[in-house]
Amino acid sequence: MASQPVPGASAAGRPSTAATERTLRRISVGVLLAFLVIVALITLTPGPPDPDGQRELVRWLAQAHRGGLPLWISYDLIEFSANIVMFLPLGLFGALALPSGRRWLAMPIGMLLSVGIESAQAAGLPGRFASVSDVIANSSGAIVGYLLACLVLWLLRRPRRRTPATAPFAPGRPPDPVDDSRRTGPGTVDQD
Repeated sequence: MASQPVPGASAAGRPSTAATERTLRRISVGVLLAFLVIVALITLTPGPPDPDGQRELVRWLAQAHRGGLPLWISYDLIEFSANIVMFLPLGLFGALALPSGRRWLAMPIGMLLSVGIESAQAAGLPGRFASVSDVIANSSGAIVGYLLACLVLWLLRRPRRRTPATAPFAPGRPPDPVDDSRRTGPGTVDQD
């Protein structure tokens, strides 16, 4: 009795690219929702998320600068970089969660989300201040995340390279005895 192919699997028994993308999309929706909650907690609560940590960072930077750390590595640079990193997963998982033709929407959605957060902070969240540089950093993070999603999908879709063990007629590997019809060249006999 011949074995039946598994739905959604390739001939080699691996999941098909389409099945893998569906799974990746489902996982990405869950991860995206979790990150949205985390970003909301960080950005929409009164006051900075960790004022003691911020003061410690400023103290550490002052000491590190005295010890030779370049002055261009500043609190503002670290905060800007942190805003990029905070929105990177939103761009990445947002793009992976969206349908194929709409993945690019992760970038403007990230930008609009950032503008909404900064608007809410400007509207009067105690201890919060709206900043154009935060919108730029957050938007940059969403763009970098989108580009990472493109890379992930490209890697997923690219043709798999055959290894010598899986290539037909690999050196040192005998031909498949079931289907020898593709083999031509020296040492073969035409059966016609």
